Amino acid sequence: MLNANDIAWIKNNRKEITQGRQRPITLAYEGAGMPDPITGEVTGGETVTREVMSVVTEISSTTGQGIERIIVGGIEAQRGDLWLSVPFDDIADIADKFDRLRYDGAWYAVLASDKKGIGIRNRVEVLGRLIT
Repeated sequence: MLNANDIAWIKNNRKEITQGRQRPITLAYEGAGMPDPITGEVTGGETVTREVMSVVTEISSTTGQGIERIIVGGIEAQRGDLWLSVPFDDIADIADKFDRLRYDGAWYAVLASDKKGIGIRNRVEVLGRLIT
C-alpha cells in the first residue's frame, strides 16, 4: 500500500526523470467574455495563453513499434498527432479550460486531456491534432 512518503517520492522522482526531456509549449483557451445586453450571447472573450514545459512525443508511425494503434483518452492517435505530458502543478487552475496548444510553430486542437498520477495527480496527458 502506498503511504504519503511513497507518493511524495513518486512525484519528485517524476520531476527528475522528465526534466531533460521537456520542450516549451503554449496552452490556449478563451477567457470569459461579456453577455450581449439584448441577445445574452457571450462575446468578446480574449484568448488566454500560458507557456509551460512538457514532455512531447510526436506520433510519426506505429508500424515500427509493432503497435497496431495508440489510444489516448479513448481517441485513436494518428500520424502527425502530439502526445504531451504536462506537469499538473503548472496548469492545475486551467487543466479543464485549455482547448488548443502550440508546439514547434504549429497549433494543435486538444482531442483528449486526462489527469494522471499514482496517489496524487502529477501530470495531464494530452492528445493534440494539427490544425495549422
